[in-house]
Amino acid sequence: MIIRKNIALENTHLSKLDPLIKKNEENLSAAIRDAIEIAEAALRYYGTFEKTMSSLSLENKGMTAQESFLENGRNVLISSPIFLWALKWTKGIPMDKEIIDEFLDPLKIRTISELDKYINDVSRDSGWNCKVSIYSMDDINPSTATISISGNNELCRDFVSQLIVMFLVQNKRLDIETVHRRATSTRIDLKQRPQGTMPDAAIKYFGYSRNVIDEYMSKQDFWKNLVEIYSSVNYNMVSLHKDQYENLLASNGSFDAGIFESISKQHVSTIRHQDFLKLLKSTHESLLIVDKIEIFDHSINVYHSYKNEKAIQRLQDYYVSLLRANGHEYESKYSTSLIVLNHICCKG
Repeated sequence: MIIRKNIALENTHLSKLDPLIKKNEENLSAAIRDAIEIAEAALRYYGTFEKTMSSLSLENKGMTAQESFLENGRNVLISSPIFLWALKWTKGIPMDKEIIDEFLDPLKIRTISELDKYINDVSRDSGWNCKVSIYSMDDINPSTATISISGNNELCRDFVSQLIVMFLVQNKRLDIETVHRRATSTRIDLKQRPQGTMPDAAIKYFGYSRNVIDEYMSKQDFWKNLVEIYSSVNYNMVSLHKDQYENLLASNGSFDAGIFESISKQHVSTIRHQDFLKLLKSTHESLLIVDKIEIFDHSINVYHSYKNEKAIQRLQDYYVSLLRANGHEYESKYSTSLIVLNHICCKG
């Protein structure tokens, strides 16, 4: 085979080679050799000439919307296992309206068909692997709508359905009527709700854990201690109103140290004294038996809000007996809202 070594180049070819010609100080032969090296590298990367030209053609069209969001920092890229973990542990916590509006801008998405297209585009580009179909007789002001979401992962389907439903709840005055769940699909029927009413069904469906999480976050130490207490005794607990407990204190009811032994997995007498005091504080404050316990080097202050003097005396005797069971003697005195326990001695 004879290879022709003379090259015919048009001005369009020379203009494309211009950066390489300048790089090689107007040496055309060197510029062509560089172009050959670049072509070889591209072919090696993409595999074939057709794939090379197709890929380069797509890249010349510019970044997709998702790539642009990654570039400017609006979006972040996380692995699928982390994403699914986040969905699992935020289930039942609804997204704030501001988050929904940031993602699905109601000024840009005005119709059901626009919402349908946008969600499907994002789901495809983001790897959520959910296919969405939103049907309504009225594209702008629907009185009813049906959302069908197919996909193998239930967590992703729930996530996508929350985005769509809460957008329609907030911007089209709809609410959930029925939910049909299957192994690989979810269908949600929505209907218009009366003017001025809350979307109770949607809030219940997507936000059933909101109040619980809000309470937990506002008093984390309290709830952590309470969970530990209840789980340690296998939920064999009875909660009493404080007034009822005060009446119990005023009676001849007896107290025991079983709860402390259940939590510590030790007999009360073998628990190290400082550990026992910390356990006493966290347990009684979490159960609201008293308002507050302060622990000092040689004394303990117990703040309470009981009014019945006999009940206060019983509570004082209980603490003295409990501390004695731990191997330490305390003397005590009380006032209307405070019991003071002073350390006398201990075993050993």
